[in-house]
Amino acid sequence: MTSLRSRLRTPIRRVAHLLLKRLAQEQKPLLFEESMTIDEAWNAHPDAPTVFAQHHLPSCDGCAVRFDESIKEAAEAYGINLEEFLDSLNSLTHRR
Repeated sequence: MTSLRSRLRTPIRRVAHLLLKRLAQEQKPLLFEESMTIDEAWNAHPDAPTVFAQHHLPSCDGCAVRFDESIKEAAEAYGINLEEFLDSLNSLTHRR
């Protein structure tokens, strides 16, 4: 008969591995990319809505297509310079 310790060793190791993996992912710096949906970008950083407003997109949080439309698609649809928009969003993660 195997001991309780032996039976729990593998599941505990699996959980520890998954937790360490998740922690490593959370420590990666945030990078806004053109393929992110509007909703992902809007909620990725607390100051992202301010950047959207500066680029004349103040109401994206209420838009019906925010879950499907990417940053690139929104920039194209509203005539926004994509590179400048992404630079502004990514500058949020470099502020201290």
